[in-house]
Amino acid sequence: MAAVEIYIWDVERGDAIFIKGPERNAVIDLGQHANGFSPSRHIHTQHGIDSVDYLVLTHPDEDHIEDLPEFSSYFSPEVIARRDEADEYIRRRKNDLYPDRSHYQSVTEAYLTLTDTYDRRATFSPSDPSWNGGLTFTHHILSLEEAGTTPIGDLSGGETVNLNNLSILTVLEYGSFKLVTAGDLEQEALETLLEQSSVRDDLRNTNVLVAPHHGRESSYTPKLFQHMTPELVAISDAKAGSTNASQKYSAQATGATVSRRSGTKTNRNVVTTRQDGVIYLGIDDEEYRVRID
Repeated sequence: MAAVEIYIWDVERGDAIFIKGPERNAVIDLGQHANGFSPSRHIHTQHGIDSVDYLVLTHPDEDHIEDLPEFSSYFSPEVIARRDEADEYIRRRKNDLYPDRSHYQSVTEAYLTLTDTYDRRATFSPSDPSWNGGLTFTHHILSLEEAGTTPIGDLSGGETVNLNNLSILTVLEYGSFKLVTAGDLEQEALETLLEQSSVRDDLRNTNVLVAPHHGRESSYTPKLFQHMTPELVAISDAKAGSTNASQKYSAQATGATVSRRSGTKTNRNVVTTRQDGVIYLGIDDEEYRVRID
């Protein structure tokens, strides 16, 4: 068993990542598959996980929080990273824009209940290596103004707001390994983030990039790769189409050995949940391995 294990679940168009650390567990986003697969239920019942200490919600679009009702029935994280500025937009969607969508109502009710009642006193900081045996999380965000998000008081009638660019960019590090995930940040927002020297510094020596916005063209920017040269790009998506930028991501990656349970190994630049199922990363101090199922 590796010191750190990362599972990128197949939840079609959403995102759901489970990180089993040396001492504590974390989750980044809570998508759910249309066939009913719940990552939260799976890690509890099939992996025997009873606690998730750290929850990162990159942004509260439905495909990133859909499994939250299940998650809340099993786990109570000590620390939550989220964009609290988004709460009022979600209340507006729930109460005014989509009052008749029962599934959306239950998902957003779970989200708002969690965020409204979350008052645990944190005993650790995920950016401190001591919290989890050397595993760290660093986050970067844009302000509402930088993200181009219309202030909620300026919205009219049934006007909707794109929350993609409120996404949290997360850098996960353990030993010499680094993984970067950026929610649904789109091209312009990513390029704005890259103006921050701290972001550029944190992107250096990235091993694995989880492609933003499910690998779509609208979130691809070659400027990102002026600051990182990943070995592997992972894409969580439901289907390939004209908006998919997987070939562009493949051209930017250098390649990693990817194995299957059968024992066969290939060199890959890109892996996708659509084609490859669950993407597993096993990380030790000086190496990591990739398996697809």
